[in-house]
Amino acid sequence: MNKAIKAALFNALLFPGWGQIYLKQYKKGILIISVVMAGTLSILWSVIQTTRDILKITPFKKGTVTFEAVVKLAIKSLTELNPDYILPLLLFMVLLWIFSIIDSYQSGKKLQ
Repeated sequence: MNKAIKAALFNALLFPGWGQIYLKQYKKGILIISVVMAGTLSILWSVIQTTRDILKITPFKKGTVTFEAVVKLAIKSLTELNPDYILPLLLFMVLLWIFSIIDSYQSGKKLQ
């Protein structure tokens, strides 16, 4: 398998930026990884905040915490997220992932 395909697969299957790291483009790879991680943590933080707000209004009663109740809480938290914030962030992260795949493939081709 050539370097271009291997680098693109690292990005597609592992995590955005890993293909650049594989090609020794450390600054670009770390930048892509950092941006995607920041977006992921931002979304996670929003989910945690929403879940906390829901639990303040309707807390679990003692002894009623079941797997089903936790799943319902998670689904409710996800449905109450602000789509004006989450959707553009997700779109940006997906576009960055696609960019990283294409960039690593093209960079790998240049190195051959």
